[in-house]
Amino acid sequence: MSIDPETLRQRLMEAAMQGISPGQVFKELGITPDNPQALEDLMKQAGFDPSSLFPDGQVDMPSMINNLTRDLSPEVKQQLSQVIQGMAHELNNGQPLPPDVEEFLKGWGRGN
Repeated sequence: MSIDPETLRQRLMEAAMQGISPGQVFKELGITPDNPQALEDLMKQAGFDPSSLFPDGQVDMPSMINNLTRDLSPEVKQQLSQVIQGMAHELNNGQPLPPDVEEFLKGWGRGN
């Protein structure tokens, strides 16, 4: 199933008004850890080329995220941390996040 960014945006807005979690919307649309192709397709449709973003298949995600979010307030980072942790827990069927990601999000949760 191919999901375009506008469909995802609209569904997330509808879900928020209905009290449905973003994680449930991602599951509903097939964007899950066991289906990386769905996220890659969505990125391509949004104008991102994953192979150019991650030429070696690896990237220093904390640095990249810090660069993209450096202008956000500590409060917004705390809120994003909570949303990300909740979605990851839901999408990953309760499995823990990798330790480095957990530590990164804890830093955001402390407003760093």
